[in-house]
This record gives sequence, C-alpha cells and structure tokens, in this order.
Amino acid sequence: MNNVNKTMYIPLYGKSYVSKKNLFLSDKKAEEIWEKEQFPLKGKSKSKYLAYFMGIRSRVFDDYVKDNIKENTVIIHLGCGLDSRVLRVNTTNKWYDVDFNSVIDERKKYYKT
Repeated sequence: MNNVNKTMYIPLYGKSYVSKKNLFLSDKKAEEIWEKEQFPLKGKSKSKYLAYFMGIRSRVFDDYVKDNIKENTVIIHLGCGLDSRVLRVNTTNKWYDVDFNSVIDERKKYYKT
C-alpha cells in the first residue's frame, strides 16, 4: 500500500476518537478496527482537532445520505477507505464501496462482502 492509500487511517482514527467520547458520531466499527490495529499516525495526523473535523465531516455526510436516499437508490461510495457509513446509515439499498485494490483488500479484513 502506498502513502496515498495510507491516508485512510486518518479519518478512521478521527471517527474512532469522537465515537469513544460520545460526541457527534457513533461509529462502533471504527472503534473496533482502531482498537484492534492501532495504526501508526504521526504529527498532525493524530491531532484531536483533525479528529473532531473527521467526525463532524462524517456526520454531515451521513445526514446528507439519510436525508436524500430514496427507495431503490443505488449508492456508490467512491474512496470508501475503511469507512463504515453503510452501517451507520443502515439502509437496505444496494451499496457499493469503491477504492483502490489495496484498500479494498485491507477493508476485507474488517467487513463482510
């Protein structure tokens, strides 16, 4: 996995961080993955302010999807990384998580396909 793909750990950390603190996002899957793996982050990547931003950003996108999803809508989540939006939104619609092959291989360790 290259350095670009490794950036997927930053939002994962942020969602786990705010979820553990019961702030504005509940993401048990992010907590579970982060607790198990403890991926190495350095410098600003592990900033609590960046974590807050990642949590808020995810909540905004979750709310947008919930507000705009219609019956029989197909969702294509581009650049999904290790995001668990499909679980947080809790929809029965068809959902496709799309990313680089190496990211999807990493994702398969934590999500059932």
